[in-house]
Formats: sequence, C-alpha cells, structure tokens
Amino acid sequence: MIMRRLFLITLLCILPITVVTQTTRSQTKSRQAKGSDTTQNWEKRIISNDPKIRSSAAAELIQGAERSLPLLRRFLNRRNEDLQRETFEIIRRIGPPAIPLLVDLLRDKRTDFRRSAADALIDLSPETEMIQPALRLGLNDRDSRVAGDAARALGALREKAGPSVAALVKTLSHRDPYVRVYAAEALASIGPKAVSATPDLARAVRDPVPGVRWAASEALASIGPAAESAVPQLIEALNDEFLYVRICAAGALGSIGPKAQSAREALRVAANDPRMRSEAEWALSRIAGIESGEPVVSTISPPLSVAPQTQTMTAEKGNPPVDWNTKTGRNIVWSVELGDDSFGRPVVAGDAVYVGTDNARQMNPAYQEECGVLMAFRVKDGTFLWQDVAPRVNRGLREFLLPSTTSAPYVEGNRLYYVTAECQLRSLDTQGFRDGENSGPYREEIFQDKASADIVWELDICSRLGVFPHESSNSEVLAVGDLLMVSTSNGQNEGHTRVPSPRAPSLVAVDKDSGEVVWRAIGAGGQVLHGQWSSPVAANINGRVQVLFGGGDGWLRAYDAASGHEVWRFDGNPKDARWLPRPGAFSRSSIIASPVFADGRVFIAMGQDPTHGNGPSLIHSINPNGQGDVTESRVIWTSREVGRVVGTPVVKDGLLYVGDLDGTIHCLDAATGVQVWKHETNEAIWGCFMMAGDRLYAGNIEGTMTVLRSGRRKEVLAEIEMDAPLYSRPALVGDSLYLATAKRLYLIAAKP
Repeated sequence: MIMRRLFLITLLCILPITVVTQTTRSQTKSRQAKGSDTTQNWEKRIISNDPKIRSSAAAELIQGAERSLPLLRRFLNRRNEDLQRETFEIIRRIGPPAIPLLVDLLRDKRTDFRRSAADALIDLSPETEMIQPALRLGLNDRDSRVAGDAARALGALREKAGPSVAALVKTLSHRDPYVRVYAAEALASIGPKAVSATPDLARAVRDPVPGVRWAASEALASIGPAAESAVPQLIEALNDEFLYVRICAAGALGSIGPKAQSAREALRVAANDPRMRSEAEWALSRIAGIESGEPVVSTISPPLSVAPQTQTMTAEKGNPPVDWNTKTGRNIVWSVELGDDSFGRPVVAGDAVYVGTDNARQMNPAYQEECGVLMAFRVKDGTFLWQDVAPRVNRGLREFLLPSTTSAPYVEGNRLYYVTAECQLRSLDTQGFRDGENSGPYREEIFQDKASADIVWELDICSRLGVFPHESSNSEVLAVGDLLMVSTSNGQNEGHTRVPSPRAPSLVAVDKDSGEVVWRAIGAGGQVLHGQWSSPVAANINGRVQVLFGGGDGWLRAYDAASGHEVWRFDGNPKDARWLPRPGAFSRSSIIASPVFADGRVFIAMGQDPTHGNGPSLIHSINPNGQGDVTESRVIWTSREVGRVVGTPVVKDGLLYVGDLDGTIHCLDAATGVQVWKHETNEAIWGCFMMAGDRLYAGNIEGTMTVLRSGRRKEVLAEIEMDAPLYSRPALVGDSLYLATAKRLYLIAAKP
C-alpha cells in the first residue's frame, strides 16, 4: 500500500512536468511556424508588384531600425536577387544603426555583398569613425570595387580619418588606377593631417594615369604649405598633357603659398593659356602673400543687349487628355523608341520635337558607341529627322559623365542651343544637313549625312573654362536678349572629397551668335556639396533683369543679366546643417530644381541627388528686392513639410505645387507656406511635373502619371500607368502632350 502511494505521488509529480514539456514544445513549434509565416509574409511584401505594399513594408522595417536587422540578415541569405536588392536598400535607409551589420557584410565571402556594404558605408560618415580598422582591411580586398569604396568611405570622414593615412599611402600603389585615385582623394579630404603622405603623393604626381596625377595634386593642395617638398613635381605637372592635371597642380602651388617661390615663372607661362589663367593668377597671388577673392570675370565690353523678360513655372494653357493607354492605344497618336535611359524633356518648335537620350537606338549604323544624343522627330507623325551625337571625350579618367543628353534645348528661329552630355554648349541648324548646307563656322562634324546635325558653333565648357562637371551636364539654356546663360555643372571629384576646379565658373553667359563667353560667375566655387544641376531662370525685378541660379552649395544667387555682377544671395540651409547624403536624414542640401519667380516672389526647393534617397527638406519664399546677403532680411516663409525636391515647382492661383523624392505631391499656400493638401504617389517624383490649365500632371519613377485638379480641394482625376519611368516634364502644345518616358516618346491627344 505504501509503495502504491509512493508511485501515485511520483506519478502526480511527473505528470505536470510532462504536460508542461509537451505544451512548451507545441508552443515552440507554433511560434516557429508563425515566425516562418511572418518571414514569408515580409518577403512577399518587400518584393510585391504593388508599390504601396512595398513602400509600407520598407517604412515599417526602417522604423524598426536595429530590431529589423536580424530579419533583414535572413533575407540576404535567400537566393532571390530581387529580395536581396530591396533588402540592401532598406539597410541603407536605416542608416547608422545598420553599421554593425554592414561591417559584418564587409567580410562576407560574396563579392556583391561586400560591394554593397562598402558602398553603403560611404554615406554613413561621420558615424563610421570607429570602424576605420574594418575599412582599412577593406583597402586590401581582392575586389577593386570594394577596395575603392573603402577608400571613399575613409575619405568621407575627412580629417577624422587621420589614423588611416598610412594605409591610404600604401593604397597609392594599388594595381587598379581607380583605387589609387580614391586613395589620393581620401588623403585630400584629410588635409594637413596627411602631411606624412607628401613624398608618396609627390611620386603619384608622375603616375601613368592622369586621374591619379590630378588627385595627388589635389591632396598636396589640401596639405598646404607643409607640402613644399613636392614643389618640383608640381612645377613639372604644369606642362602635363591633361588640363585637369595642370589646373590641380597650379592650385596646389597656390595652396603651398610663399614656400612655392620657385614656381612663379612656370605659373606666369601657364597664365598665358586662357584655360589656366584664373588658377595660375590665383596661385601667383597666393605665392606673393595676397589673399585674392573670386571675382566675376567679364570678357567682353560693352555687354550685349538684354531684353527685360520673365521666366516662371506657371500653368500652361491647353486641354490635354486625362486618360490614355499605351497598351490599347487610346489617345496615343504616335510613339517612337528612344534610348535605354532618357532623362531629357521634349521641346516642340516649328514642325519638330527635340528630345535628349542615349545612343542605345543607334539611328546611325556607322556610330554605335555609347554617348549622349539629341534627336529630332517630325511633330505630325514622329518620323525621325536627324540626330546630334556627342562622342565621349578623353579627359584623363574614365568616362565620368552620364552618357545621355539631359539638357533641354532652346530654339529660336532656325537655331537650336543645348548642352551636350559631354558639357559642350552647341548651336545647331534646326534643318540639320537635310538642307544640303554646312552652316559653319564649325566644320568638324563627324557625320554630314541628311540624318545628322549641322553644328554652327561649339563651346567646350570643360576644355575652355577648366570646369570639372560632376556626373551629368544637364543645364537648360536660358536666353536673355543676345545672351545664353547655362550652368557649367562644375562639381566634386570622383571620390566626392573636394572640388578639383574651385575657381572655375558655375554659370556663364555666352554670345548666342558666336559662342564667345561674355561673363562668368564663380558662384559656389569650392563649396559645392556634390554637383550643380539647377538651371538658371530670368526675372524682371523692378525693371532690372536678374538671372536666378541655384548653386550646388545651397545658395540662391541673383546676377545682373547684362554684367554678371551678383545682386543678392540667399542661403537655403540652416547654418548648423551638416552634409549627410543618405536617406531619412535632414541634411545640408543643394538646389537642383530651378527657382520659381511668381507674384513678385522667388520660391526655391532644396534637394539632393535622387540616389541619396528622400529626407526632410525645406522650401523658401523670398522677397527679391535686396542687396548682398538677404538670408535673414528677405525670407518671407520657410516650409518644412516637404521632402527633397529635384523637379521645379509650379505656381497657380496663389498655390504652390511641389513633388518630392518621397513621391508626395504637396499643395502649399504661396502667400504663407501653409500646407493645403498632399497626395502620395508612393514612388519618387523627379522632373515630370507640369500644370496644364486646371490640371496638374505628376509622373514618378515607377511610370505612374497622376493627374489632379488644381485648387484648394484635392481631387484625383486619373492614375495612368506608362511603360517606363517618368523623369522629365512633358511639352504642352495646344491640347496635345509630348511625353517622354525613359524609353519612348509619345504624342498624346484626344482621338475620336
């Protein structure tokens, strides 16, 4: 009996444990199954075909920050390229909290993962200061892209990368020339703390690759007077075959200052070259101990005539359709194929429509090289007329400009003016060689058949003015009387560490008949944050024509159109704002959208390169009746309701319409800046933004055209899916739209 009781007691004690264990195992399996379901659900959302679902999933994971990283790490182990690509984009947008994961991925055996991690770390400075040991290991990666991006990430730390100078010096002898370029540019960003690198940089000034030579010269310039031992090599570089090497060598000698006395004669000789004059004269002044300013240079006197005129992004007249379908052909009159990546906006003049693209279509079988192209089509039926090609130019480094024409032409009579993908301002005969004549004085056209452009004159902005364009030369051409104004796109070097040509102009005025430079404005100079991609506009302010230009340093400058003298300037950034080229962060920004002059006010929207993603930003309303720095005295209002903007806003009936890189359309009260309404399109809006009558057309990079009624009450009229991304503003002619996607040009008009 006792034994039986003991058995029952033991059984009763064991039973709960057994039941609990079975229950726990069951719950664990349930959680695992639930976790698996949750993971699969996240995967489906991240790569959904519905942009709204993708966007909301990404936003939730970004909001989760560190908590999302284990899940994202699992996604990277899936054999799904789409999932991996979207996952890396989310990791990038999480920002600094993702640094530990990115450092781990920098050691991954998969090359593409290491590349993505190194690239992401570039934009996370200065929070990457403590991971310099990992970045120094990255300099030794067997993959050159990883090594180069590790150097760029160190360069982004600027003087904080001082502990990595020795590793970067070693990298100056890397087998890949572009890794050597990035190492030299990283040393340039470190500045005087890189003084120990001077002997190695002096040797690099004689590197067989021109890009390395000028990057080494940039680094010596940043080191300054302490780099005096490199003066002999820099004097030698003043005779280099490549212009940028000569410019950077002169700049370095000027930065060394009075300790470079032995370079004076060589610099005087260099100053005889118009392309070198500004840099050489600046260097001579510095060597003489004179601190020189950055004046506007006038090259023709007296100035040409300037007609009072105004350029404003307001509603255009017309009644284009709000419904069309590229698949069924509804309201599509015709369409023609463009290149693979078309960013230029169409311009209609006379019986032709002109649009910039790349050479993927290869309309000339004899020329199949990658380059920017301007195409002309017949308005009536889309028949191809002629094209102008801009062959890649060897400037001593790999082709660093986008091989696609992004400039919109200006047409006046039988002359067309535009900026090529290679940073050349050209005047063309609108008939091309179809008229059988070479209009000259330019006679060096590669092709002179009837399907080719007839160049009247050309101004090579780089070789004539010493400009170093960054990534894209996209300026639209502004005509004011006898002058043409264009941005030069002068910007940062390949490694994004400094401006190679800080005394080159940001804006030039050119005689439209001859192509000769009338005046030039330095503008942002060496303070360019990235590139300069805003186009100038004209405004008649109290009877005086001013040219408004948004700089790559975030300053809006107003110049007298006739002389080029600065009238006033406005800083669009808070004084304490930092440059943070990454998604989600409030950052010091440049001005990419053109300024808007309407109702006696100037409106500017701050933005960044779209590849940096969206983030909080600013819009300002400014009173243009001022002199000098009007940042504090002439601001009317500032709105913080918008994201980063690259497309020019529109004003209509007292309302300001803006599209940002978050894909949001904002309607603001133009008088107060108060938000009236907003509408989400879920993908970034670039330049496809136009008002036609009472309708706002806004296209995003997903290829969705959203049409809304203008006014204080939001009314969506249509959402139309196109075949490819929408990057540029349509041309409105009467009741017809000429709309370019990334791949095709459409004539859209109501059909019976």
